Parts: sequence; C-alpha cells; structure tokens
Amino acid sequence: MFSTGSKLFLGLTAVAVAGTVVFGATQNFSALGAVGLTFLVLVLGGLAAAVIWSGEGDVSAMDEAAASTSPATATPAGNSLWPMVGALGLLLLAIGTITDKRYFVAGMVVVVIAVFEWMVQGWAERASADPAYNAKVRARIMHPLELPIAGAIGLTVIIFGFSRVMLAVSKAAGPAIFVLAGAIITVFGVLFSSKPQLRTKVIGAMCAVGALLVVAGGIAGAAAGERDELAEAAELDHFGPDHRDCESPEAHDGDENADTAVAAKSNPWATLVFDGSSLQAKEIGGDYGPTITLDKGNTVGFLFKNESSEEVRLTVYEGSVAVEGLDGVTEDVLTCTRLIPEDKAAWLTVNIAKSSNPEEPYRAFVPGHESAAVTIVVP
Repeated sequence: MFSTGSKLFLGLTAVAVAGTVVFGATQNFSALGAVGLTFLVLVLGGLAAAVIWSGEGDVSAMDEAAASTSPATATPAGNSLWPMVGALGLLLLAIGTITDKRYFVAGMVVVVIAVFEWMVQGWAERASADPAYNAKVRARIMHPLELPIAGAIGLTVIIFGFSRVMLAVSKAAGPAIFVLAGAIITVFGVLFSSKPQLRTKVIGAMCAVGALLVVAGGIAGAAAGERDELAEAAELDHFGPDHRDCESPEAHDGDENADTAVAAKSNPWATLVFDGSSLQAKEIGGDYGPTITLDKGNTVGFLFKNESSEEVRLTVYEGSVAVEGLDGVTEDVLTCTRLIPEDKAAWLTVNIAKSSNPEEPYRAFVPGHESAAVTIVVP
C-alpha cells in the first residue's frame, strides 16, 4: 500500500511533528521556531502525499503500453567526462587559493561550464528514445557556444601556462623548452595529417594529455615564481633616481633606448639647442636667447636638440619640496630626458605649478656643462 518513498516521507513527517511538540513544550512555542517547524511538517506531509498519489511511477504488469513506454525502459544515460572536468575545476580552485588567484578564477569557470554541460547532456539523452537524434539535438544547441568558447579558453590556458614555465626556468633552459615544444607540436601535426584513420578519441586523448602537461607546468612555474633576476627587476623603479640621475651626465639603466624621434609638427612651447658649450632657447615666434617664459600650471613641451659631439641630457629644475617626515629638509624637483646622442632630438614635457622666485629661479640646464643653462620665468 505504501511505497518506499512514501514511507520515508511519512517517517520524516512524524519526526518533524515530534520535534514541533518538543520544541513548543520546552520553548513556550516561540513564534519563529514554531512557524519554521510547522512549515517543515507541512512540506514533508505534502511530499508524502504526492509520492502516495503518484505511486512512484509504478505500472501494472498487465498494462503492456505503459510497461513499454515507462522511464524504466528507456536507454540508460551514457558515460560522461564532465564530472571529471568538474573535478579538475575544483582542483584548480584549491590550487588557486594557494598559488595564483587566476587559477582560482579559471577553476570557477571550469566548474560552471562542467555543471552546465552535464545538465544539457542529461537533458539531451532523455529527449527521445533515439540516441542519434539526441546527439544531433545536443550538437545543434551547444556547438555554436562550445567551439568558440572552448577554443578561447584552451588558447588562454596554454599561453598562460607556457608563459609561467618560461618565466620560472633559467635563460638557458627557456629556448630549449621552446624548441622542444615546437618540435612535439610539429611531429603530432604531421602524424594527424598523415594518419586520418586515427580515431577521434585517440587524437582527443593526446591533446588532453598535452594540455594537462602545459597546465601542470604552468602551475609548477607559478608556484616556483619568476626567476631571481626577473623578480628583482620587477621590484625596481626603472624611472627613479637609481636608474636615471637627472643631475648626472653619465649613463644609467633608465637611459637605454632613448626615443629620439620627434614629429615635425610637434608644436613645442620652446626649442632648446645645445652646441657643446652653451644652451639657447627659442620660444614660439621669438629668437634664441637665455630665457623662457611659461604660464603657471600650464603643461608645455620642450624640443631639445643636441648639436654637440657627445651624449647629453636636458634637465629642468622646478624648485624644491619638503621631504615628508624630515623637518627643514628639502629636495629638488627635477625632470629630464634620457641621454641624447649627437645630432638627435628629444621631447620633454613640464608643468610648473608655482611662480618663480628670483632668489632661486627655475632653469633648464645640461648636466656636466654648468654654463649651459636657460632661465625659466613663471609669472
């Protein structure tokens, strides 16, 4: 009379009723607890009634049509790789919490995709009694989404994983790994093109193994971190005084790869020319002289031309500011170009926010040539 499912729900309903009575007797029927337990009794009782009414899909043995079309006679669902993919996503989640947050985000994406794909596969396999038709239905719905997304995700994972490996290994091992990876890809490409009879599952398995090796290598590389020289370089300020000394005529790390290409229509506020001994400035519409006049707070550009026979830089002194935490101590505010080779030009952008002080005027000068200077007047 009572099926297994109905007995389970009736038992849970009885336990909920007993819990409601005990709670009410001990807690003076507190409103929140009583309401919650009452609703639990109603829900479980409703489920028990629904199971009894449906009979759990039992079919009479005398009903031939129902017996042949009942869900129990349907073809069992096939095997699926999506649970394994979901497990891989959970693994990436765990690894990402320890090593790199990008692996955590990738794990979340993989888990969501695996759950969605598994649900669609489960629905498609029950769409009809014809497995071929079910596969066609699934392909029609999912392939326009799967193929572009899978390609983008796979490419991103491979690029990121391979980059972590290359950043972690030494400079000598990097080229060897790169050549080896290219050789393996070439060999498998030739194999796939020359052996079209290879089963799709074999090719897929090979690609999956290769992707797993790249991901595993990327995880190991991320965990190991960048090699020492890259980690040290990342912590340095390549535009600070340690790399470009605006008061020094000597070359520093920040002087490498100086940009000496200036557009013909750059429209500079002033053109400054160094001939090896003196520095002259020419403002728009004026003649060369020892003075430049700027508007306060106006961002302008200087075109610096080196007509000497040596590498020099142009430096602009913009006053001094107090050093934070040190009373009475100031430091100069300097802006400069990189070292400019002979017969080359460079662009320098300045913005002076305060009016000039006659006792300590602003100036543009060439380090190493004390007499090569131009006074900057800011009204």
